[in-house]
Amino acid sequence: MKMVTLSTIPVKMASRYDRVKGAVFETDVMKFLRGIPGVLAERLTKAGSKDEGDLVVMVAGKTYILELKNRKSLNLPEFWAEAEVEAQNYAKARGIGEVPPAYVIVKRRNSSISKAWVICSLEQWIEEKQ
Repeated sequence: MKMVTLSTIPVKMASRYDRVKGAVFETDVMKFLRGIPGVLAERLTKAGSKDEGDLVVMVAGKTYILELKNRKSLNLPEFWAEAEVEAQNYAKARGIGEVPPAYVIVKRRNSSISKAWVICSLEQWIEEKQ
């Protein structure tokens, strides 16, 4: 696999198979979220180093940026850093002062979309509860 740098994050370039697998997961998650009343979900266009996440989701008027991963091996620090940078890119591209919360959604092997893991920091989780 070829290594490239996404902003300050080194990222491995995925094979065509991995890109297709990731795109299918993104579409499946988007369709699942769209099936929930009051939830809006759209895929975001890939923009290289200015990537803004995989999905933008609005729930109860609040915007969230989702970074989706469909991989055998998990690298949570890498996934989290990527999600945070992409949420910042999303806000910057739209001139939004407040960066929307980012979440990493990880496909759970041999499970339905509704059983995917949702990753966030403890700090973010607490903020969402207040």
